[in-house]
Amino acid sequence: MRPLNEKEKEEYVFRVFQSIAGGYDGANQRISIGAHMRWKRRAARALCAMLPDGCSILDIGCGTGDMLRIFSAERPRARLTGLDFSPNMLSVAEDRCRGIEQLTLRQGNAMALPFSDGSFDGACMSFALRNTADYSRTLREAARVLRPGGVMLVIDSFVPQGRLVRPFYDLYFSKLMPLLGGGFRRRREYDWLTRSTREFISTDRLRDLMGEAGLTSCGGKAFMFGACAYVLGRKNTEGDSFDADI
Repeated sequence: MRPLNEKEKEEYVFRVFQSIAGGYDGANQRISIGAHMRWKRRAARALCAMLPDGCSILDIGCGTGDMLRIFSAERPRARLTGLDFSPNMLSVAEDRCRGIEQLTLRQGNAMALPFSDGSFDGACMSFALRNTADYSRTLREAARVLRPGGVMLVIDSFVPQGRLVRPFYDLYFSKLMPLLGGGFRRRREYDWLTRSTREFISTDRLRDLMGEAGLTSCGGKAFMFGACAYVLGRKNTEGDSFDADI
């Protein structure tokens, strides 16, 4: 597939997630051999540990609501907001998050968040940033809606850099993952998830972009030889500078 421009990527990704929403959770379980929920919990706990009780958290690209449910368990008094561009994903999230108090779900674009400056104590993007058309703009928007001192969490898929691991990773993601995720019927949609990871930035570049958005590095962890990682960044207050080392 040829490179997509910004508009084409937005439209293509929208169609993909509209079509796979119903089976997305089961596919994630198969693709990650059940590990993705452990990674999400570790990342969510790291964010929550840096936020006050009764905090407000925005989940950008909330999908079917995994992170919202984890945040609710970790911070029962938190005010949660989930935003996604796919109505079908939000419909699944509404069903799965039923019973969570102080939860709002909204449809919207991660590159133009429908919230005022400084609206949230914390923000999260879970396996969502790589599906946006402009990573820098998305991170700047996330930083904008954080209060000074607020914390941003990004967890996503990355290409491992280890020479011994890379051949096995390439085989799994190019051949096996699309079949595990979508079977023969939805293989093409899950081919996109492979491509989006291959075309995604490195964790070092992610930290750089977060710094450019005004988020000071304050933690992170890699899983499965770097195939998944999370990075935390605190919104700068006056006099702060970005530290790229984690």
